[in-house]
Amino acid sequence: MIPAPFDHIAPATLDEAIGILTAYGEEAKLLAGGHSLLPLMKLRLASPKLLIDLSRIPGLAAIEEERGKITIGALSTHYQIESSELLKEKCPLLPQTAGLIGDVQVRNRGTIGGSLAHADPAADISAALLALGAEFRARGPQGERWLKAEEFFLGLMATALHPAEILTAVRVPVLSDQCGSSYLKVAQKASGFALVGVAVWLRAEGGLCA
Repeated sequence: MIPAPFDHIAPATLDEAIGILTAYGEEAKLLAGGHSLLPLMKLRLASPKLLIDLSRIPGLAAIEEERGKITIGALSTHYQIESSELLKEKCPLLPQTAGLIGDVQVRNRGTIGGSLAHADPAADISAALLALGAEFRARGPQGERWLKAEEFFLGLMATALHPAEILTAVRVPVLSDQCGSSYLKVAQKASGFALVGVAVWLRAEGGLCA
């Protein structure tokens, strides 16, 4: 249960991180909260030569509203999402879902970006973002682009991120008073991982669900 030897670097800017990731290619892995990557490294299922720690890059953990949408930085922890007053008021599906992830320790360290990039189908937050029609912002050597949630996930632990691209933010709509949402799951008792998870977002129009 000891990982293979590796080097660690903590770049100060996103451009620096992209440059390092470009130079090292598949020999490097990005480190956010570490809850998905580090267990794989301990089992030697992943053996990167370099960990690129994103925690010192400013601006990746903000939760802000602009023009009818809420942008959530990729380094926002599950606890930040769970406790965000802005999200509780204007997009309550996400705080509700985040509160069901793991335990307190996991929610305090795990990040939304790390969970999405890992693309585990048992991840709770992914279902909620798909239901909301969320958009994901990626940045790489060729610049920045937005992907729809249904375009981002390609399969089991596979995403549409290009080599050397970094997931930097998630954008969700502000929900009106005519909207309702919820997330429910049947969880594995020991781990809390979802065996089945269902997220729903409904909007009422003329007394009917749309």
